[in-house]
Formats: sequence, C-alpha cells, structure tokens
Amino acid sequence: MEIDFSIKILIEDNIGLLIRILILLNKRNLKINYMNVSKKKYKKYNLNQCILHLKCEKKQLIKLKKIINKLIGVYSIFYNEKKLFNNTI
Repeated sequence: MEIDFSIKILIEDNIGLLIRILILLNKRNLKINYMNVSKKKYKKYNLNQCILHLKCEKKQLIKLKKIINKLIGVYSIFYNEKKLFNNTI
C-alpha cells in the first residue's frame, strides 16, 4: 500500500549531489509530488535542505534512505508520514 511521505535531507552545497539523489528516485520509479531546496547555515557549514514529498511503500522508503545515507556529502535524512486531514462537514 502506497503512503504519502515527507523526506527532509541535509546535504552539502553541491548541485551534483542533488542530481544523484534525483537519479536514485528516478531509477526506482518514485514520483516526486513536491520538492523544495533551501540553503541553511548550520554552525560553520553551509548546507542545502531538500524537502521531498513522495508516494511509495514504507519498505521502498527505508531502502532508499539507506542508499542516500551512503552518498558522500549527505549529513542526515529524516522522513515522516504525511497526515492528511479531511475537513468534511
């Protein structure tokens, strides 16, 4: 069963690293619903914060997290299940 996930990745300020992450997603046929990249200053380091919204199975996401963590330049990766609220009256 596919679930909506929100993924937050802290990476070095390197566009090539972001492209490698997007290629990994493409190889696994995962569709990105939303993507936001912003610069963050953490202590003395300049990092990019990538926020992605995906729809996939939890097993796929855990495998993807392990692969992304192995890339050089990735500092941390977090994910959580997106909660959708139905405001029906």
